[in-house]
Amino acid sequence: MSLKDKIVSDLTTAMKAKDADRTGTLRMVKAALMNEENKRGIGTVLTDEEITKILNTLVKQRKDAIEQFTN
Repeated sequence: MSLKDKIVSDLTTAMKAKDADRTGTLRMVKAALMNEENKRGIGTVLTDEEITKILNTLVKQRKDAIEQFTN
């Protein structure tokens, strides 16, 4: 199972469990992955390594936002 499949599966599980925080987070991740695929062109499939880089970028953005907010 690829990382993207795992994210989609976890999203489905979170939606069924009515876990709003997890659902929102996974939707944001899925949207970021879809945006990257669309940038690269139709039929592009991201590798697990590329997905990990995108996730690291999202984490860094959130950490920077938290740091700016606390200052």
